[in-house]
Amino acid sequence: MVSFGLDTTYSSLHPVLKGDNPDNSFSEVPYEKGFQTLTYLESLVGAEQFREFLRYYINANFLTSITTIELRNTWEQWIEENYSAVETNQILAASNWEDWIFRSTLAPKPLDFSTQQAADAQALAEAYIALGGASSPSNYQDYFSFYSNLKVVFYDTLQATGSQITLDLLAKIDADYDTTVDPDPEVKQRWLPMGLTLNYAPAYDAAHTWISSMGRCKYLTPVYVALENSGQHDLGVQWFNENINFYHPVAISTVSRDLNLS
Repeated sequence: MVSFGLDTTYSSLHPVLKGDNPDNSFSEVPYEKGFQTLTYLESLVGAEQFREFLRYYINANFLTSITTIELRNTWEQWIEENYSAVETNQILAASNWEDWIFRSTLAPKPLDFSTQQAADAQALAEAYIALGGASSPSNYQDYFSFYSNLKVVFYDTLQATGSQITLDLLAKIDADYDTTVDPDPEVKQRWLPMGLTLNYAPAYDAAHTWISSMGRCKYLTPVYVALENSGQHDLGVQWFNENINFYHPVAISTVSRDLNLS
């Protein structure tokens, strides 16, 4: 939302393309704000009842193409079938679709999703940063119990520190976790651009292989942008030209923009 700005529909859950490349509207907004929207709806009826709604929703809409229109219509129909007249209007009024779906704002009602596990993942990354690559935190093995989203928290914390990331720090983390060869695309999406930005040698072959093996813009853009923003434009163009016949036209358009070719 910071990148898009709050004066564009792309910061809402209802992006209006008006002929634009759909991939240009891609971001974490539908994931994060969408998740918060569903969590908010759940808070209006309770977890067990919301599970009943999800079953109802799937049964009502399976094998069909759906949009937020169907979500809202199904929600309102289910509420009317399961609550009294007074309760129905109270819940539907509180649903506040206009603000949650159509407004380019943060969540109308902030929700707390913090967990101890996420805090531990962030703390581990901060411990690495504090040590600057000289050694590993005493609890470095905790990382091996992280599932993908916790690894995301770990690497997002590293990325957020910017200038504190050094080659020594990357080398230490890589030695501890073999991060460069981690098959998790969410890890690659964060780790490889950090490596390319700092000219971390092991990242180059891994990044080259990765962007030559898939064409999803979500994963291509961080790599090409890292090259472009770190003065490695020519290398980015070389990799792009090697794969231009492999990438989908949407990916070609996106990467061209990433590399300032169009």
